[in-house]
Amino acid sequence: MRPHAREGRGKPISDTEQDLERRIRERAYALWEEDGRPDGRADEYWERARRFIEAEDDPKGPDMVADPPL
Repeated sequence: MRPHAREGRGKPISDTEQDLERRIRERAYALWEEDGRPDGRADEYWERARRFIEAEDDPKGPDMVADPPL
């Protein structure tokens, strides 16, 4: 769906960064599939997924996040 964010930049990324990117990619793919796989909206799904993951990882945030605002 989206190429690796740091691909081709020559800077190695940590396992933590790789795990975060994997989680975002998997969530973005799931959201995209749920919406019927629309064309041309990869960045939108990546951003939505990133916000979901950030909310999940925020220890001060709510236990359940329905859909973080755009």
